[in-house]
Parts: sequence; C-alpha cells; structure tokens
Amino acid sequence: MTTAATSPTSSLDELVGAHPDALDRIYRGGRSIDLASLGDAPRGRLLAVGRGVEAFLAMRGVVRLFATDRLPWRGKVFSPDFTTGHNVVLGRRVFPFAIEFADSVVDGEPTLVFRYDEPQHGNPWPVRDLRDELREIGPGVAIGPVLRDANGGSTIVAWWGLSR
Repeated sequence: MTTAATSPTSSLDELVGAHPDALDRIYRGGRSIDLASLGDAPRGRLLAVGRGVEAFLAMRGVVRLFATDRLPWRGKVFSPDFTTGHNVVLGRRVFPFAIEFADSVVDGEPTLVFRYDEPQHGNPWPVRDLRDELREIGPGVAIGPVLRDANGGSTIVAWWGLSR
C-alpha cells in the first residue's frame, strides 16, 4: 500500500467537509483495520459528497450540517465475529451488510469492504448497489468511500468515516 505524507487523524470532526481529493489521498495512505479497534458500535460521520469541485462547493455546507446529530445515520454495529453488520438509522438497525477484505476499487490495495448486495440481506435498490470501503487513518479513526456499482463500473458517491 502506498504511504502518504499525512499525519494521523485523531477525530473525524477534523475531516467533515474536507475536499474529496484530500480524503482520497488520506484514504490511500491508510492501512488495513481491525474492526475490534473501533468497538462493536462505532460512531459514523458523513465527510463529503461526490467528487468534482462543483459538487464539493455546492454540498460542503449541507455535509457540515448533516455531520452533526441532524443526520439520522449514526454509524454501524457489527456481529461479534465482525463478518456482518447493520447501519444504525434513527436508533434502528437497518441495511445489513457482509464484511470482507478485498482489493479497493480506488487503488487496488487491500481494504475492508462492506457489501450490501447479498440476496439474504433483502436490501432495496439503490442500497444493494452500494459498497463501502474502510481503512484506518489514525488510532480509532477510519475513513473510506461509498461506491455505487452500476453498468460494470464503480463511482464514488460519498466519503464517510467511523470512530471509536
């Protein structure tokens, strides 16, 4: 995995509203994560939406607003063996996912992947077309892209993070 000239991040709050290109660089410099280091119910944050400069400028204020407790998504919970989990929205466990190590769509390096497409999970479209990736960027702090898989390719639709 390529190392980047970034310092460890101690809080997701430092990254809320960051430019997607900066988050991409930080993510590429991250390392594989042991989910146990985040606990069984880490707090989540939306960090950025989309990729281009136009989307960044238009959405930065909205992202900062929703990175507070106004966003109904609170994070994720994991099974005891860290092979499955759920998103926590308005206090409810929804949108189940499978967890696996795989190559990143972003850079081809190992990453933790959250997949929503397994039929037994019963996720609705468009959730089943999503794939989350996650790497540790500091002690108890991890970030990654939310990707939409469609038409034989993947597009980054947002950046997110979890913290202990």
